[in-house]
Amino acid sequence: MSLAQNRLTIRSRITCPHCWNEFAPEESLWLAEHPDLIGDTRLGPDHAIRFLPSRFTADGDAIDPEGQRTTRLACPACHLEVARPLYQIAPVFFSILGAPASGKSYFLASMTWRLRQILPTEFKIAMTDTDPIANARLHEYEEQQFLNPNPDSLVAIAKTQVQGDLYDSVSMGSHTVQYPRPFLFNLQPMANHPNHARSNEISRVMCMYDNAGESFLPGQDTASSPVTRHLALSRCLFFLFDPTQDARFRRACEGKSQDPQMNSRTERLSRENSVRQDTILLEAIQRVRRYAGLREDQLHQRPMIIVVTKWDSWKSLLPEISSETPFVSIPNSPIKALDGQRIENVSNQVGEMLRKYTPEIVAAAEGFASHVSFLPVSATGHSPEVDPATGSFGIRPRDLNPYWVDVPMLYALSRWGSGLIGMTGNTVKKSSGK
Repeated sequence: MSLAQNRLTIRSRITCPHCWNEFAPEESLWLAEHPDLIGDTRLGPDHAIRFLPSRFTADGDAIDPEGQRTTRLACPACHLEVARPLYQIAPVFFSILGAPASGKSYFLASMTWRLRQILPTEFKIAMTDTDPIANARLHEYEEQQFLNPNPDSLVAIAKTQVQGDLYDSVSMGSHTVQYPRPFLFNLQPMANHPNHARSNEISRVMCMYDNAGESFLPGQDTASSPVTRHLALSRCLFFLFDPTQDARFRRACEGKSQDPQMNSRTERLSRENSVRQDTILLEAIQRVRRYAGLREDQLHQRPMIIVVTKWDSWKSLLPEISSETPFVSIPNSPIKALDGQRIENVSNQVGEMLRKYTPEIVAAAEGFASHVSFLPVSATGHSPEVDPATGSFGIRPRDLNPYWVDVPMLYALSRWGSGLIGMTGNTVKKSSGK
């Protein structure tokens, strides 16, 4: 379907999910299709040239300089391809951050896999890949854990690097800029969703990023590597806090947890991974303040969720909290809603636990965001094992049983989304525990 055929539904401004440049649709560049038109000025000799067309087909698609019809579009600033759904469906950005080894990639893989299963069945929302190529790494993560043909083998998701295939290099004159590749998903109400008639209004393209933990260290976000500047656009910030990296939590769990990650860290953690998690959080807060133009004493009006990872390793500290999904049925409706009161109650309890053991994390979050929640998750639901061959941790796919890994995103979509997901209960408090 061409842009001309859909001109009445095209959004007036487009945000590039790569470099976050905002532009008008008519400023878009197009990707040449003719095989001789290779060698883009910004992306290099292996990429099709980008061009501003002067000729179009009757359907409104561009014709490249060699006469080939083309349908693919690119950002005029960075030249990276922009998926066509972003021209018609509003994006919603979510930033996931945390220290190295806090479990971001495991969280992303388990969360997206779980959302693919429950959004259509429980909430009547279709979740599809906006760009399967952009989501290829997530597909690998999901297949490694949940579709592995060898369920008894020990597997481990590779650590996210600060360079590599999760980033794109763009030549900007005399220097090269590294941009993170987004993960993109279409979220649209299905025919039996009560708001299906408002599909054009409430559908969203969900954009997420998996930055290496090192990207959030002080001094790591530069003009040539602006890899975390999506923070300022994020509708909700997810900060992953890993209790197994905190000595106070490990002492509290002595004799109560069999998870090897709760053992002494002196032999396993390398120097680059022994980073204080409050340092990462404070650095992220300072970047958001800079990019969003916030004063130091000004609360950010977008929410933050402190995602407390590896729940299975520390659940003995809050044994009264159930890991059952917080969904409730809606009378005379095919969909379910989130149990908002239960989620807030859990947030209050987890927040009080963090105040006891890591008060600096709570203070930093509540001194920054207008609404802070504290939600526990387990991306695996099972303790890892030490791989005798490598000495590193691994998990057997047959043991995977994630819990609450989808709840932070469902909660964000419900509280600050567009009407895709409903929620019961009173959830209007400024922050947990207040």
